[in-house]
Amino acid sequence: MSNVRNWASGLGMATLILLAPIIGFAVVVTAEMVTDALARLGAPVVWTVAAGAVGWVLLRKYARQPSPSRLGPEGA
Repeated sequence: MSNVRNWASGLGMATLILLAPIIGFAVVVTAEMVTDALARLGAPVVWTVAAGAVGWVLLRKYARQPSPSRLGPEGA
């Protein structure tokens, strides 16, 4: 069983290594398309999107509900 697992993990690693340049190229092309679209929309839209992204990250991190206490009824 271990031999099959080793072959599967090796095949997965080889696939990722061979596809890495293609994935990287797709990411670069997508980033270029997004920056071109934002440049055509103008500076106010870029600042609005940036402010929204920063706000979303901060609210997602700090606006969570506090987790319930794990202490039992007897306390610490």
